[in-house]
Amino acid sequence: MMKPFVIWPLVLALAIPVIIVHAQTLAGPPTLNAHEKLARDVFQELIEINTTLNVGSTKAAEAMAVRLRAAGFAENDIRILGPHPQHMNLVVRYRGTGALRPILFIAHLDVVEALRQDWTVDPFTFLERDGHFYGRGTTDDKCDDAALVTSLLRLKREGFVPPRDIIVALTEDEENGNANGVEWLLANHRDLIDADYCINPDGGGGQIKNGVHAVMDFQTSEKLYFDYQLLVTNKGATARAPSGTTPSTGWLPLSHALRTMSFPSGSMKQRACSLNELPARKRGRPGVI
Repeated sequence: MMKPFVIWPLVLALAIPVIIVHAQTLAGPPTLNAHEKLARDVFQELIEINTTLNVGSTKAAEAMAVRLRAAGFAENDIRILGPHPQHMNLVVRYRGTGALRPILFIAHLDVVEALRQDWTVDPFTFLERDGHFYGRGTTDDKCDDAALVTSLLRLKREGFVPPRDIIVALTEDEENGNANGVEWLLANHRDLIDADYCINPDGGGGQIKNGVHAVMDFQTSEKLYFDYQLLVTNKGATARAPSGTTPSTGWLPLSHALRTMSFPSGSMKQRACSLNELPARKRGRPGVI
């Protein structure tokens, strides 16, 4: 059973980017209050920092650290660390009373590759058009990065003191690469992220339509992949003179078998439930998926 944890200012601040991302298209750009403007500014800054695999996430981690220091976070509560100068993680701790063990929020800074020629707009220029934001990472996962950083900045400004420390880890190489931030932190700095439990906003999220809380998505499983190693043996021969009298020896039948092979697919009950809810979601009826 999850232990109770109430921290309404954090919940409210986390809602800010959701409200912005799902702006009403007919009413035009919304008028933002100070907290919402801050969330938008942080969001834009993150989107316009290229954090693909070849570039790395260190620059984004450092940019968020600058904001946290300016807000009054102690230097020893802000850590930028990782296995490579180009691939660093940001771990920040918001101090509480210590009455309860910490809670950990994680989100990743890295994004999938985005080539300019594959996009109709610049993927690393923050663009708002017709009530939507465009740019690599707007939904995966820099919206959550911005929400978490904005929340910490707001809590600090308002002087909120929770009953436990709040730890936020913005990590590297979730999408691909060999410097996965969560794995690296667990293996090398478990003490920095040791917590009672962890919340990963990337595994779900809410939608607000026309000011109404329409749906709350949450992830119950994760897709996996399999690697296969195939070994073909045959009589030794040179490539220009393969053994056997026909081309149906050695690797050729294997190649044919792979082309004709089919893998069965299925759907979990949770997925079926989610798909069944889609018509209701389009009508705007509140629901949980």
